[in-house]
Amino acid sequence: MKDLLAANIFSGFHSWTDIAYQKEVTPKILKFEVTMAEGDPRSLYLASIISKEEKMAWQSFQDVLDRTATLAQNGMHGFFGFDVLSVDIQSGIRNFNPSDLSRLMINHSRNLGPDQKVLIRYGQLFALLHYRAPAEWGKIEVKTHVEFFSQESASLLSNDVSEASVRAALMGGGVKKKPGGQLDLLFKKLLNESDKEPRAIYIVHDLSVNPVWDPANEVQQQRVRNWLEKEQPLQSENPLEIYLHSAGSRILICR
Repeated sequence: MKDLLAANIFSGFHSWTDIAYQKEVTPKILKFEVTMAEGDPRSLYLASIISKEEKMAWQSFQDVLDRTATLAQNGMHGFFGFDVLSVDIQSGIRNFNPSDLSRLMINHSRNLGPDQKVLIRYGQLFALLHYRAPAEWGKIEVKTHVEFFSQESASLLSNDVSEASVRAALMGGGVKKKPGGQLDLLFKKLLNESDKEPRAIYIVHDLSVNPVWDPANEVQQQRVRNWLEKEQPLQSENPLEIYLHSAGSRILICR
């Protein structure tokens, strides 16, 4: 799965020579194995999030994916899973063409036997197409792994979505982020659900237009500092390595 290194969230790690998807740890956390330049394998845990205020943008993108699967399954035979491992909806939605991706899925499906998988890349969308069982007709189950991050005092938007609404949201329109600071709880959850595996790498991928990481938010920043001060001594033999990828840039939370 070397192509996964072309994903924006992984491309800047020049000491990595390969990355392979392992499994779904929870519905919102994925496990990968990274091969370092010296040949040493390390586990990587990925959690993708989007601000609850931008929920309609993700729902609209999910609708586009579902429509893509409907187009593709009309030209396929068998039961398939389409498991999205990584996606960048900010850079990818502008040129997203359901017909193009559906043709790509159809073409790859013809080379798969039962229980075989293949990594599909479409722009900054990386997904596993899994041939689950033969059938005379086509059926695709789309699966994504994104958690809606709830800011303090954040309010939910209407569930009314459309392609126009997602494009407006991804271009920066709509409601702006409100004050909040619960990222420490997200980091804590990510570590706990991965059993705090020694030497693991942790990445939180923020898909929001308005990043949840806010250096000007004193409440948020202090809570993260307090959490690190408590957590780091417990990891003295295996220092934490946590990154937050947001709006095309990567922030090192701790190492």
